Amino acid sequence: MTSIRTFDPATAGTALPELPPLAIGALVVGAAELLQQAASLPAPVYITVSETQAISVQFARHPASTRVITQWARRFGSVVTSYPDEDEPDTWTWCRTDFDYYGIAVTAYAKIPAGPAAT
Repeated sequence: MTSIRTFDPATAGTALPELPPLAIGALVVGAAELLQQAASLPAPVYITVSETQAISVQFARHPASTRVITQWARRFGSVVTSYPDEDEPDTWTWCRTDFDYYGIAVTAYAKIPAGPAAT
């Protein structure tokens, strides 16, 4: 009979050390894998890989981007949020979803021009 022991800090006396941050090259590979897994979805227009362990994917400033971001959120198990932003003289709507991709924080977003207000 084989027994498997799991780590228990209460009995071991010390906690596991934090993992070191990923090198930028590893983050770029992660971004490429993310895009590969999203190959059936509309592609972003801009991608940022940051040493802060984050990937950002930006979509076009077009109302259809709301649907695109929703597709990304569904694919990666997240929710979509949106909020208004007034940047004189224009009004915008920020649409975004945040999710974790193998320990890397990912934000997919678009700054979409708001339509004319109904009167």
